[in-house]
Amino acid sequence: MTFLPTFVTQKQRGASLLEFAVAVVIVGILTTVLLDRIRHYQGEAEAAAVRMTVANVRTALGIKVAHAKLPGGTIDLTILAEQNPFDWLKDKPPNYAGEYFSPSDADIGAGNWCFDRSDKSVIYLLNISSPFLDAPTKRLKFKVKLLRLPHSPAKPSGAPEPLGVAFEQVKG
Repeated sequence: MTFLPTFVTQKQRGASLLEFAVAVVIVGILTTVLLDRIRHYQGEAEAAAVRMTVANVRTALGIKVAHAKLPGGTIDLTILAEQNPFDWLKDKPPNYAGEYFSPSDADIGAGNWCFDRSDKSVIYLLNISSPFLDAPTKRLKFKVKLLRLPHSPAKPSGAPEPLGVAFEQVKG
């Protein structure tokens, strides 16, 4: 006597057209969500890279200012506003495109940094603008600015004005 389970004796069928359509729709929805998340994280990664580069330049600027304030310091802070801040870094960012005179977007390339020699500013051309919703254009522009510190009434006349510098984002 042979005993066969009932599931073997029944005729087996493949998936119906409806089941296949439901599977395709589910895969499509999951793919859309995945692509949206990938784009979001690409934008966040770009924003983090921009913040890191700006922080590196600010750190290099702080070191230059500290050297200027040391006894025998020879760096004039006004000269720092004229220099290319990427020259202060040990290693330039891999997406540094170089120095240009009034560069166009095509000169810079999306996702790259450059130094604009015409107005002594650093420009970053956005690749993905979603994390930079406050940016009016695809260009982020930074500049070394001289700061005049408040005048002290106790300061003797003829003493030099105290100066400070900052690397700030500017409009433009």
